Amino acid sequence: MTASTVRSPLAAFAEAFDTDGFGIIRGVTDTATAGRLRELLGEHLPAPAAPVPTQVMLGQLVQRDRRFAELATTGFLLDTLAMIFGTTPQLIGSYGHVKPARTTAHTGPHSDVAHLPGVPHHRSTLMVKVAYALTPTRAGNGATRLHPGSHRDANPADQGPSVAAELDLGDMLIFHANLRHTATANPTVHARLGLWFVYALPWMRVFPGEEYTPAFLQHVQEQTADRPELAAVYGLVNPYATA
Repeated sequence: MTASTVRSPLAAFAEAFDTDGFGIIRGVTDTATAGRLRELLGEHLPAPAAPVPTQVMLGQLVQRDRRFAELATTGFLLDTLAMIFGTTPQLIGSYGHVKPARTTAHTGPHSDVAHLPGVPHHRSTLMVKVAYALTPTRAGNGATRLHPGSHRDANPADQGPSVAAELDLGDMLIFHANLRHTATANPTVHARLGLWFVYALPWMRVFPGEEYTPAFLQHVQEQTADRPELAAVYGLVNPYATA
């Protein structure tokens, strides 16, 4: 086999991602680091509500603490996403997520982008979602279920069989936003916690409510001397600019 035919790990991941619509990266951080991130998320979560909601979401995550932002812009993750998108994507949303104990599913099977008109979603990659496990995720405690390959099916109703995205502490799930997926019930006595990051092509808008503050963008601008890719991640470059 010649050097020109050897695929890099990133290229192999991107090829599998294009076929299945998702991939899992094991051991992104060690369990101690994941535990500290879980504690940090807990410090920012609102007080428990009654009745217990089927999910709790904490938005603007990367602006709340630099450690969340560092996880969202880890070099290997951005390299993986750039291979998938063909360019450095923009981070358009970030949130902490809690699936409380003894709660039913909060969604059914769906695509996150199929409602957007005028786009052949089965041939496009507009958006990718990344979930980082702060607690072990299993089929029996509210794991996301995915329908492999459904992101490339022109018929949204044809979902095919599903698989549970089972993650250990510190693992990361990456999936195509057009992939049919669903939340599931968490009948256990323990909540399931995670961090979610949403990336998109540079011309897409940041989610409403996720806009970056001037102070945060100034901080990002100061970092771009060492990490120029952050300018694209946080929308500091004009995606329509030409040479």
